[in-house]
Amino acid sequence: MKSEAGVPDRRADIRDILRQRIVSGLHLGMLAPGRRLPSTRELAEEFEATPRTIMAAYAALAAEGLVELRTRSGIYVAGRPAGGPMLSQLAGWVAGVLLEARAREIPPIEFPERVRRCLETLRLRAACIAGNADQLRRICTELSLDYGLETDAIDTSELGAGDEAARALARADLLVTTALDAAAVQSAATRLHKPVVVVTLRTELMTEMTRLLREGPVYFVGTDPRFANALRAIFGPTGSASNLRPVILGRDDPDAIPENAPAYVMPSARERLGDTPLTRRVVPIPRVFSTDTARELLTFIIRANIAALAARAA
Repeated sequence: MKSEAGVPDRRADIRDILRQRIVSGLHLGMLAPGRRLPSTRELAEEFEATPRTIMAAYAALAAEGLVELRTRSGIYVAGRPAGGPMLSQLAGWVAGVLLEARAREIPPIEFPERVRRCLETLRLRAACIAGNADQLRRICTELSLDYGLETDAIDTSELGAGDEAARALARADLLVTTALDAAAVQSAATRLHKPVVVVTLRTELMTEMTRLLREGPVYFVGTDPRFANALRAIFGPTGSASNLRPVILGRDDPDAIPENAPAYVMPSARERLGDTPLTRRVVPIPRVFSTDTARELLTFIIRANIAALAARAA
């Protein structure tokens, strides 16, 4: 029997890894609700932990509504929760946020309106700039849905080479781009005196995709041939780019992707494919921005709104 120092931390680490594997498995079409998960014995060998520690990690995920523990049957991916533990966790989280606001002399009943003013007093616009249509669509979608920003998509090839791009840059409050295009965008931002946010990907998402790439082929479905080059630039430093399998619609056949192979379908490709076996088994990834990127965006939005509120009150 293995003994473990710092067992609570070890359980939390294993829980977080398992959570990301399950969520990524759903997003990449490798898992579905009702699918059986590895046993505690299998994972105990992988993580060099005790079966009891693995079971504690699974129990925590069951409390989140992510897995089901079936007596004498095993552990399974849960269906979409309708409430129960997930609602209880949400209630606890909201209560914690409101108590923290109360400690700052903000009455809980006033907190939602305070937040709304910090996010929605101004209608802010972002110019999304990237070197391919797939990344552009991904960035614009997340900025709009998660942050309420109006967006304009600009291909890096259009920087300084078109009236439409020039107008979009001029009316933007913020420029948002990728690390691959940051140098060109920073030059334009300096000239226009505009702030820039360079998007980075969620650490846990990159970690899980890198792990899968080391194990075998991973398919990425897009619409722009340049997307394949961007993938190689992103994952090349991990040493596992040889297992990248870009599938570009109009050039490659998505039906050739092996069943149950890990596949990520970009929003632009999903829209073009419609309802197919591939899109049914691959759950969309709702957000890919890292915590640092989200913090930069929220800080910009909140500061701009607070400044506007102060100006109106003056």
